[in-house]
Amino acid sequence: MTRELRRLEALAARRRLRVRLLRGLRGTLGTGATLVALFKFKLAASLGLKVALAVLVGIGLAWPVLVLAVLTLIGLVLALVSVFEGGHAGSLDCPDGSGCERREKRAERLKHLIATRREWLDAQAVPPTPP
Repeated sequence: MTRELRRLEALAARRRLRVRLLRGLRGTLGTGATLVALFKFKLAASLGLKVALAVLVGIGLAWPVLVLAVLTLIGLVLALVSVFEGGHAGSLDCPDGSGCERREKRAERLKHLIATRREWLDAQAVPPTPP
């Protein structure tokens, strides 16, 4: 029984090693391919940014949850910096402010029409009172 248990533990250890090696290989290949693509297409300005993006993609191929956590953390930091600088993100529908007033007027008109229709329905729902 002990011999069988050691054999099973050895199989589990080999599987863990194989998974680690494949993750490392996948991450390394992803980093290399991304770095080559960034150099070829000149997508990032500096060498540091190219390497950072390539490493992020490589880690994402090996451990996607870790990259999601890093990107979430970066987003939170950028949001906090924006708030403390006095800036605001604005509306997603109207980031530059053009046409927002028109949309707000249309929304107000729609709310008014809805309220009017509800009043009409409520007036019709009231049973007539006998004289």
